[in-house]
Amino acid sequence: MRIREIDIFRGVTIVLMVFFSIICRLSRSLPDALIHNIPNSLHTGDLVLPMFLFASGMSIVFFAEKHGKRGKKEYVLDIIERFGMLAGIAILLSVFSGGGFFEMDELMLSAILFLVSILLVGFSEIMIFAVMLLVFLIYFVLQNFSLLPDFSLHYLGGYRAAIFYLPVMLGGIVAAKRLGDIEKLILFATVCTILLFVVSPPYKMSVEPGFMALSVLVSLVVFYLVRQIQSNYPGIAYLEYLGRKPLRYWVLMFAVLIVPMAFYGIYTEEGLPLQFGWIEALILSFASLGLLYGVSKMIDFVEARTHKKVNKGG
Repeated sequence: MRIREIDIFRGVTIVLMVFFSIICRLSRSLPDALIHNIPNSLHTGDLVLPMFLFASGMSIVFFAEKHGKRGKKEYVLDIIERFGMLAGIAILLSVFSGGGFFEMDELMLSAILFLVSILLVGFSEIMIFAVMLLVFLIYFVLQNFSLLPDFSLHYLGGYRAAIFYLPVMLGGIVAAKRLGDIEKLILFATVCTILLFVVSPPYKMSVEPGFMALSVLVSLVVFYLVRQIQSNYPGIAYLEYLGRKPLRYWVLMFAVLIVPMAFYGIYTEEGLPLQFGWIEALILSFASLGLLYGVSKMIDFVEARTHKKVNKGG
C-alpha cells in the first residue's frame, strides 16, 4: 500500500538533497542560506538529510506490512535484498559521495538505519520512543565521560555517528503508525525539542540530540504542510513521482552530474567545489533537477517500450 502524501514528502526530501549536493559542488562562495555541514552552527541544508531519513522511516512501516505477508523466509530475504542494494550502491559511489572508498555517505547511513529500524518496526510506539530516548541517553553518557569520538574527521561523522541518527528514522516510523495524530506528534516533538535544547545545541556535525529532535519536529511540520496542500496543486505529482524513485534519482545525480564534475575538477586541477558564482550555481542546480527528471522519465519510456516488445514477442 502506498500513501500519496508520504511519496510526495519523500519527493520533497530527495529534491532538496540533490539540490544541496549539487550546489555545494558548484560554488565556493555560497551565501549563508545555501551552505551546510558547518561545525558548531545550524543551517537549513543541515535538516535535509534527516528529513529524508524520517521519510524513509515512514516508508519502512509499509515495507514491513507489504513484505511481511509473504512469509518469514521471504521477508528476511527482502530485507537483505533492500539493505544489500542500498549498501552496494553506497560503496560504489563512496569515493564521490563520502570522500573515500567505503566511507559512510547518505545512502550508507540510510542502509544501516534501515537494518536497525526494520527490527524495531513491529514494536509499539511507546517502545520505539523508549529506544529513541535510550540513544540520546547513551550520547549524553559518552559525552559526560569524554568518550565521544571526533565526528568531524569523517563525512556525516562516519560510521560511529550512524546510531545517533537513529531517533530520526524511528520518528518517521512513529509518524507513519500514527498518521491520524500528526498534530499531536508535532506538539509532543516541540516540547521534547525545547527540553533538549536546554542541554544540547542543534548542531548536525556533532550529531547532537538537540539537532535530532529538531529534525523530527521539522520533518513532522513539513509532512503536515504537504498533507494540507497535496490535493490543491496538481503539479505536485512531479514530487510524488520522485518520491517513488528516490534511489534512481540519487544515482542519476552522481552518474550524470557529480562524477563528471569531479573528473573535470581533476582535469583542471581546481578540484571541487568548482568556481561558479553563487547565482550561477543556483541556476545550474535548478536546471540540474529538471535534467535528472527528464533522464528518469526517459528511462521509464525505454523500459515501457522494452516491456511492450517482450510481451509482443511472447
